[in-house]
Amino acid sequence: MRRWVPSVSDVRARLLKSAGWLLARQLVMMVNSLVLGVLIARHLGPGDFGVLSYAVSLVVIAMPLTTLGLRNLSLREYASRPDDTPRILGTITAMRLAGTLVAIAAIYGTVTLFPIDHDRIAVLCLILAGALLFQTIDTIKEQFIAEQNPRPFVIVNVCVLLVFSVVRIALILTDMPVDAFILAQAGETVAQGVFAGVAYSRFSGRPPRLQVDFRLMRTYARHALPLMLGSISAVIYLKIDILFLASMVGTETTGLYAVAARLSEAWYLLPASLAMAAFPRMLQVRTQSPARYEQRMQDAMDLFAAFGTAVAVSSIFWARPLIDLLFGAEYIGAVPLLQIYVWVGIVFATRELIHKSLLVEERYWGSAIINLTGAGTNVVLNLLLIPPYGAIGAAIATVLSYTLAPLLLAPLVPAIRPIAMMQLRAIFWPRRIPGLIRRGFRG
Repeated sequence: MRRWVPSVSDVRARLLKSAGWLLARQLVMMVNSLVLGVLIARHLGPGDFGVLSYAVSLVVIAMPLTTLGLRNLSLREYASRPDDTPRILGTITAMRLAGTLVAIAAIYGTVTLFPIDHDRIAVLCLILAGALLFQTIDTIKEQFIAEQNPRPFVIVNVCVLLVFSVVRIALILTDMPVDAFILAQAGETVAQGVFAGVAYSRFSGRPPRLQVDFRLMRTYARHALPLMLGSISAVIYLKIDILFLASMVGTETTGLYAVAARLSEAWYLLPASLAMAAFPRMLQVRTQSPARYEQRMQDAMDLFAAFGTAVAVSSIFWARPLIDLLFGAEYIGAVPLLQIYVWVGIVFATRELIHKSLLVEERYWGSAIINLTGAGTNVVLNLLLIPPYGAIGAAIATVLSYTLAPLLLAPLVPAIRPIAMMQLRAIFWPRRIPGLIRRGFRG
């Protein structure tokens, strides 16, 4: 009997359905983050909102230690070896548990050595970090994404998100301090991990089966090192400026900067979701036709860059009225920060595709080198620009570091050169519009 092979239309339909669920989740997350961010920022004021942003940013920077860069690798493994799920799941879960314990120690050590002006900040950050232990099992989400069936986990994520949104609104109405919001964040992290396991059990009809394979662990560890370094560097891009500002300038300025960053980063969820949903299809297209794969990559980069440019240019008109409307007069100081920071989006969107492309080609160190170079540049520029220019300097440092890293490396690292040239062409996307229209969108 011939094995049934899905047609192109079937593959495309599954991809679109998977992308639709992931985009729906990200849309809910984006709207929820913006609405609650506004309410919480207005309730706490710039000072306490800066404290909350510091605690969350510290945990976000340590998050790559909890995933060890294995998230994208697990997507590839589940897609290419679907019959080996228990071994993949068990091995990655064990590795992530060890990484999470290291992350907790690192967070507590950092907040103890470099505290900010807030009582109990070390204990609060430790509780927030400890909640990450419950997320070690969430690699099962990647299995369903690889199978292009993320629906069960999207539903669970959204339900938990909405429950804790109600909790946060109750905290606002009862005039609770910033400590309560940090504890609510920890509670949501625990709930997301627990109910991810429940969703897997309900959908599969049994609890997750875990088989730890130490030989496979060594293989993953070898591949995970560059991926983890790249992931750490990526979050340094987005969050190290918050930590620098909190310790060098103060929590009030940090609160203004956090508002600008939150509004800028809201739309980043769109390219990230599209890139993740398309990843299994990228593997297939590259195997079938490398030339077609490169063309589709270039088209996607052009579109992402075009959208990012539109958002950045239009901020001249919408930044001030939006911040005044949403956050109030005490946050008007965030307007120039937003108008600078939003330009990061052009490069960020294309970078999502760069890292997925390098992963498809198994060039793990290429992705890590880009992120490490950019993160190092960002740290140096922050240290140079924050003392004289404050939050403006931090925003400029982030934009410059994102833009320069792949372009500076392209002449030096041959493996990065082709994809960096794609990004450079995407930045000059207007001249490529006629060709894109002629080709249209083919899967």
